Amino acid sequence: TRGSYKYITSRLFAHTVRLKTDTFFFIVPEDARAERRALEVRLTESHAVAAELASTQIQSLANEIERSEKRVASLAAALSFAGSEAERLADETAAETVAVLKQSLETQALELKKAASACLIRERVARAGQLDEVRVRVGALTETLAVNSVNLKMSHKQLRVALATNALSDAASRGCSLDRQVAVLKLAAEGDDLVQAVVCTIPTRGTGTGTPTKEALTSRLDDVARAARRLALVPRNDDGTNGSGGVLTYVVSHVASLLRMRESAFRGDTGNGVEAALAVAAAAGGDGEIAAAASALENGAAGSAAATACAGWVTDARERQRLEMALTVLRAHLAVETATLA
Repeated sequence: TRGSYKYITSRLFAHTVRLKTDTFFFIVPEDARAERRALEVRLTESHAVAAELASTQIQSLANEIERSEKRVASLAAALSFAGSEAERLADETAAETVAVLKQSLETQALELKKAASACLIRERVARAGQLDEVRVRVGALTETLAVNSVNLKMSHKQLRVALATNALSDAASRGCSLDRQVAVLKLAAEGDDLVQAVVCTIPTRGTGTGTPTKEALTSRLDDVARAARRLALVPRNDDGTNGSGGVLTYVVSHVASLLRMRESAFRGDTGNGVEAALAVAAAAGGDGEIAAAASALENGAAGSAAATACAGWVTDARERQRLEMALTVLRAHLAVETATLA
């Protein structure tokens, strides 16, 4: 290169040769030659100094270049090491970041799982509470429905029994046959032991005729009384048949009944004889106490043929008494059942 040592030396040599050549062709004076020699000396010295200086500078430049190369190598090594360290640190940082991020994500996932589990537990607990409340309500509704169903069935049954009882009472009040009404009441009150027991006491004749009413019995009482008076003096045998007094006995008894004055009595009287019994029966029948009238006739006519005349009326009165008592018990039972359902 232009700044190297060889280049400078070659240039100086070329200038010296040229100078010598030029001087050869010219004839110069002695002074000039001395000056030229001095100049050459100076040039040689200058050349030596320049060469030394150039050598020194070249050596200095070489040293500087070497040092620069060392510094460059050192810097390159430092840069390479720094790059490696930077890469290592970057890798480590990235790895640490990834690890931290992964740990953070795992922690967040775990926390989210815990939160989800806690939320699910709270939801299930709340839902369990709601389900328990719903179960309680459903149980209460079921129990209420069951009670209402039972009450409805009982109410329906009581309604059927009430209708059957009313039909029986209506038929009894009109003196109609009770066979159909009793059968309906038995069917309607199936399972009710009390009603079944009461129904069994109701008299049924099975002949299409019913038990006479109180009004019919009261109106029949006068005819029964006349027949009893006619037979009051006719004795009665132990086997229940009328005595064998003959026609005269019946005629005398009839005439005596026409001549005998009727007695008046009130309930509670204890007079003896058929006439007293008829008076008590008439008073009791007038008050609607058919049972008392039947008892009076039965006791007063005992031992005479009048008992035969009174037997049918007494039987009808007893049946009416049982019928009335049965209807009273049925109505009371219906009232109690209705109050229980209410």
